[in-house]
Amino acid sequence: MKQIETLVDDIYKLLGDGLPEDFPEEKINDFGRGLALLLVRRMDGGKDYKPGLRMSNIGTPCERKLWYGINQPEAKEEIPPWVRMKFLFGDILEHLLLFMADAAGHQVEGTQDEQEIEGVKGHRDSVIDGVIIDAKSASTYSFKKFADHKLDEDDPFGYVDQIQSYLHAGQSDPIVLDKDRAGFLVIDKTLGKICLDLHEKKTFPYEDLYRYKKAVVANPEVPDRSYDPEPEGKSGNKKLPMICSYCDFKHVCHEGLRTFLYAKGPVFLTKVVKEPDVPELVS
Repeated sequence: MKQIETLVDDIYKLLGDGLPEDFPEEKINDFGRGLALLLVRRMDGGKDYKPGLRMSNIGTPCERKLWYGINQPEAKEEIPPWVRMKFLFGDILEHLLLFMADAAGHQVEGTQDEQEIEGVKGHRDSVIDGVIIDAKSASTYSFKKFADHKLDEDDPFGYVDQIQSYLHAGQSDPIVLDKDRAGFLVIDKTLGKICLDLHEKKTFPYEDLYRYKKAVVANPEVPDRSYDPEPEGKSGNKKLPMICSYCDFKHVCHEGLRTFLYAKGPVFLTKVVKEPDVPELVS
């Protein structure tokens, strides 16, 4: 049995050597069928999506965003087609990573097995060589955080709580041989680089976290904002911080939010003292 530490090198080697001669044709066919199903599911616009608390969103840093997503999903911004394409491309790459890990001779099992903590369910990506592994695709900027093991310092999407949840829930799972580590197998969507980011098990009462988040989303009152607007230059204008600019609920969270198209990209102003000398996006 191969060791998880050689996973990235073995995948890179596979790209030069090709598939092993004895690699089962059925696995190639299974990959193709899985890819086709993935495309069909992702292209339906999320019609079957049911809002709820899951292991994948339990670590969402902003409780207000989590509350809106479950209690007012209709307030979510419409996702443009090109963003849906970006998400689809990421999903395809993650599917490919697990296939290549298997083809490189590593043991891949437990894919999409259901996990549960305090009644909240989730589906882990895989167990590779006995280690719980979540496949991710990332921009070059985000990839660096995984490659440099900096996710504990900057985790705007709650990935650490997600992987720790899978590890916590998998302590009695016989295919999880390493009970003390879990990690991310990540591919850079632009450059094609791959890294493995392993994390030690945290001694943290995750049952308490889940009970708390369940109470947050069950409360009829909208939680307070987790992040305050920040100054935009010295004009007196206030803008959303970077993490809020990516939120699908920013317009319902900040009534009257205005979007200005700077050369550096869109800036979302919550307060306008001095009108910016750039175009404004009017919906």
